[in-house]
Amino acid sequence: MAQSQPASVTHRLPVVAIVGRPNVGKSTLFNRLVGKRKAIVGDRPGVTVDRLETECRVGDRALILVDTGGIGESAHHEMQPAIDSQVEAALAIADMVLFVVDGQTGMTPVDQSIADQLRRQSLPVILVVNKAEREDVANDFYPLGMGDPWPVSAMHGQGLRAFRQHLEAQLPELAVAEPDREPLANIAVIGRPNVGKSTLINAWLGRDRMVVSPVAGTTRDAIDTLLPYGEGLVRLVDTAGQRRHGRISDVIEFVARVKAVQAFRRADTAVMLLDGSEGVTDQDMRLMHLALDEGCTLIVAVNKLDLLDREAWKHFADRLDFRMRGMSDIPVFRIAAKTGKGVRRLLAEAVKAAGRNRFQAGTGELNRWLQAAQEAQYAPSADGAVVKLKYVSQVATSPPTLKLFCNRPKGIRESYKRYLEQSFRRTFRLPGTPIRLIFSASKNPYVDGDSS
Repeated sequence: MAQSQPASVTHRLPVVAIVGRPNVGKSTLFNRLVGKRKAIVGDRPGVTVDRLETECRVGDRALILVDTGGIGESAHHEMQPAIDSQVEAALAIADMVLFVVDGQTGMTPVDQSIADQLRRQSLPVILVVNKAEREDVANDFYPLGMGDPWPVSAMHGQGLRAFRQHLEAQLPELAVAEPDREPLANIAVIGRPNVGKSTLINAWLGRDRMVVSPVAGTTRDAIDTLLPYGEGLVRLVDTAGQRRHGRISDVIEFVARVKAVQAFRRADTAVMLLDGSEGVTDQDMRLMHLALDEGCTLIVAVNKLDLLDREAWKHFADRLDFRMRGMSDIPVFRIAAKTGKGVRRLLAEAVKAAGRNRFQAGTGELNRWLQAAQEAQYAPSADGAVVKLKYVSQVATSPPTLKLFCNRPKGIRESYKRYLEQSFRRTFRLPGTPIRLIFSASKNPYVDGDSS
């Protein structure tokens, strides 16, 4: 048997969670690392309840940094269950942890309990001793067994330069292998836990009755899978990490969102899987909007069709139409992943959707579309002045991105932008595909002396 060639490698951003008991300076450290005051800082326990996550850079490395509420010390505080759930969510998707302790207070039983919890997670941990204006206080925390403590003063900036260098060196390389040829499509299957994502993917993989070699994924056991399709390959982009946390629904949403964003950035198509027996939730809608915001062509698949009679399907379809108002051009398919009904057609449509995301038009047909769109509906005036779109060119794909030259770009209203997006999708038959519009005041470079 011939040996496959090694695949090229890309990397996804590591997720770094800051954890610790209340009031040790986690949010102050977060703000220092991000470089902006994004986290709320206070001197009482329980100030940070929700997680706050943002993309930032440490040296030459990019990462997603997650701030969390304090663990454990306010056991009788009414917000403590919510704080504990937020930390649980952060650890569920973290690739590395910054465990922050208080150098002024010293080591506490709660710190020891948190250290035990982190050891059970088997995650890389950096022990950060904050409020360490005297560096020797860090030595008091060796008994936690979390390696060498790093003394810093987040409030005063002391020790942060050396800490940033250490953090940059310790960040894990989360490799995602790429196939040695461009896939026909990169498809991410998303949805809430237990809607049938694994069943659908297994149905696709079993279609050709063959074992498909997994592509080595991240250190968090994420695996992309290559599926032979026609004359090429389809890559099923991993969304692993959406662990089940049935106890707290908010944890489910947070984990799903972070993992979905990571998948969307490597996918052309997002297949949003809904459970036909459960209805459409707010989380489902947020994931759909997130897929479009991140540049994926979106298609919706309603699973467990076999559990719905005609009346139940009509009720579900009506509800879905109502929830997706404003997203009317997104294709919706009905499947039963367990029995295989509709799954082959869904895969074919997902591949087509990837092609729509990579759509590219010539200059002539783009400008014919722009002229027809303006003749059908003129742009509203801006403060009584005529707004005219003069020329358009395509500057990117995945998703299709257009640059429109305009005499008054700031005068283009949001409603007219939505009209242009919808018109473009209709004209070029790109349902479910996000369209990016960039308006420029530059003159038409192909027309000399254009002063209109």
